[in-house]
Amino acid sequence: MNPNIAANQQRLFLDFLAELRPHLRRDSGLPRRLKEIFSRNRSLGSRDRKLYRELVFTAVRFLPWVESLLDRDPPTAAKIIAWLAPELKPTTHYRAALCGDWPATPETIVAKAAVLKNQIAQDFDPQTLLPEWFREHCPAAFESPHLDSINTRAGVWVRLQCNHPEVVLDEFRGQRWEFEQSPDFPDALRLPPNAEVANTDAYRRGFVEIQDLGSQLVLAHATIKPGSRWLDACAGAGGKTLQLARALGSDGHVDATDIRLEILEELRDRATRARIENITLLKNPTTDYDGVLVDAPCSGSGTWRRQPHLKWYVQPATIAEFAKLQLQILATNAPRVRPGGVLVYATCSLSHHENQAVVAAFLKTHAEFSPEPPPRAYGGTYDGYGTTLLPGTLNTDGFYAAALRKRPA
Repeated sequence: MNPNIAANQQRLFLDFLAELRPHLRRDSGLPRRLKEIFSRNRSLGSRDRKLYRELVFTAVRFLPWVESLLDRDPPTAAKIIAWLAPELKPTTHYRAALCGDWPATPETIVAKAAVLKNQIAQDFDPQTLLPEWFREHCPAAFESPHLDSINTRAGVWVRLQCNHPEVVLDEFRGQRWEFEQSPDFPDALRLPPNAEVANTDAYRRGFVEIQDLGSQLVLAHATIKPGSRWLDACAGAGGKTLQLARALGSDGHVDATDIRLEILEELRDRATRARIENITLLKNPTTDYDGVLVDAPCSGSGTWRRQPHLKWYVQPATIAEFAKLQLQILATNAPRVRPGGVLVYATCSLSHHENQAVVAAFLKTHAEFSPEPPPRAYGGTYDGYGTTLLPGTLNTDGFYAAALRKRPA
């Protein structure tokens, strides 16, 4: 790459980051702010936007390592950020121009810190890459391999949603995408981080959905009988709703609702695209369901690898407020489960305050429910209430899932 091009890209990146810095620890909508910056700079091409997006999110991911350098030595901070950025098509030439004289970037956080200390002659503490208050919420997150995964750009997971997966696999091979498929998760594929799945024919025809394996595994922690009737009480855009509807088969049915009724329109579109017809969108759910899924609003700490800005935005008080809301949602939906049915509670949080503590509090006031161990562990840890899957176990988002069985009549 022409050194002048790289220098200009570095200058633009530092300008964009300077505009964002007052908001890095205060705004949950940081991606929206970045999108607004791009919209004001219409000369940026698609590859430019991808480059700056990767650099900004790398800076946010490793904020404690570069924050003070951004004040006193911005070019050095930019070089560190380039070196830490993922090796992708939009970043390759920029990284080579700025830090090609440095060693290759190792995989683990500890090894990255050691190389940087040798290059910059200052300490880079791996433990600072998560907020210290979070240690009490999830001590394992501060240990390898989970600390490494949380601070690494997430890959792309998709869920096959068709009866003839070779159609999808052939298209992905044609794109020269390497993918991983496990016999334990036959419907899940892990693709390269730069795989633009939404531009594929398979996606447009509804043969695949973009859904992290952690999200896909939530439903594996409950026994789902084909032909039964379920409620997805916090359906959102409907990734798990579609998965549940497919698991129930044409004789089963899913009612889906969400407090944000407008987001259900995306679920409607996705169901239409996938030709899934056993879903009904409801404003006011009924009762007597065989199963109710509560994929509750949460702090999102299990998705910090995808949304690194939330590491610095979320506070203990945020988690406490979510825990109150989660307990309320469980209590609201408990009467909707028929005797003998199951209530599935899930979060994408790693905080025990939103997970075990919420389930334990719910069970104290709902003696008709009892925890049910998952049919399979899938690498997660069962605590007597539910299962936690940490990000480093299967290279996924983190999640928590608990299946609570209602006493038969």
